[in-house]
Amino acid sequence: MTSEIAISVRNVSKCFDIYEKPHHRLMQFLTRSQKSWARQFWALRDISFDVAKGETVGIVGRNGAGKSTLLQIITQTLAPTMGNVRVNGRVAALLELGAGFNMEFTGQENVFMNAMLLGMTRPEVEQKYDDIVNFSGIGSFVEQPVKTYSSGMFARLAFAVAVHSEPSVLIVDEALSVGDSAFQEKSVTRMKEIREAGTSILFVTHSLPIVRNFCDRAVLLEKGTVKRVGERLAVCEEYQLMVDEEVKQDKLHPTTKAHEQKPDDNPKDKSIELTAVNLAKDRCEMGDDIALTIGLKFHTRIAKYGVGVLVHDGRGNLVTVLNTLRDDLIMTQRVDSVELVIRNNHFAPGEYFLSVSVSDADAMFAYDRIDHACRLVVAGQYSSAGLPTVEGFVRCEHEWKF
Repeated sequence: MTSEIAISVRNVSKCFDIYEKPHHRLMQFLTRSQKSWARQFWALRDISFDVAKGETVGIVGRNGAGKSTLLQIITQTLAPTMGNVRVNGRVAALLELGAGFNMEFTGQENVFMNAMLLGMTRPEVEQKYDDIVNFSGIGSFVEQPVKTYSSGMFARLAFAVAVHSEPSVLIVDEALSVGDSAFQEKSVTRMKEIREAGTSILFVTHSLPIVRNFCDRAVLLEKGTVKRVGERLAVCEEYQLMVDEEVKQDKLHPTTKAHEQKPDDNPKDKSIELTAVNLAKDRCEMGDDIALTIGLKFHTRIAKYGVGVLVHDGRGNLVTVLNTLRDDLIMTQRVDSVELVIRNNHFAPGEYFLSVSVSDADAMFAYDRIDHACRLVVAGQYSSAGLPTVEGFVRCEHEWKF
């Protein structure tokens, strides 16, 4: 391992024995391997990559991909089945915030104990003690037993200790999500300072914006194997496509109704029925036109009615409501389908769900409605520095003048 490499992972694999019943483990011990009572589960297979000195590398992947297992092996809290890992320099690991804290001790006592476990000497801890406490923001509570702390206070103090230990290698597992928004902002700023000081950083996160804005490179894991290692934007894009496809296959289908029909339901009980909702494209770029076709079936004569579309983002926030009635278009004729075209869409990059309804002319009640009838993904664009060109809810057409 050269002095320019901070972390070297070579052909690492990890196999766990899974016992179907508790007594099978005892039987395995008693038979002394004469018979296998367990099935093997390979959490990792043949993982290899390097982290250079001063480099920041993010690890992404879906739940169960092996990310946390890999970090445990790198920090030597878990032994690999095959392969080896070498780390060059003082290591600070934030795999589980507060690991090693004694709940009966005060915050002050835990600061000294935990910092020394991370490799700091007592004089170093004494020198940085005030900075650690001030960063955590817990104030005089540092003199109280940590068992009296809220979960947020506990996490902030543990994070403060770790990021003040001046490691040459920092290994993090989703630790940037602790505390409120103000503390998270302070945490990110501190992490940037650590990176600029030359610390090598390896961390697991589900936040692609953090990877795009903070990392030099990224590693994509899938089912315990390395799917891609390389430039952060390319890795994030591939991971996003994987997630989009999974949601598309497992969650929604363009013509699936949110409500299940009961066996005794009779569609003819509805004056108007929504028969289909289809997007021309379920993935588009910012500024593209979005075309949606809505199928209708009439069971009784309706004099006036309206058709509406609600758009929610991936977190359930209402983004916009479009309705023929709001546009003073009161429909009076029977039609088999209605097409909606959203011109030059101003949606920010992300995931959106479209719900559709058909109602009376006064919008007092719905004849039929399909929640989350289809899903739309608006692709993102990035600056040369890896910053998203659009964040928030909408894309604003704009120009700068100097």
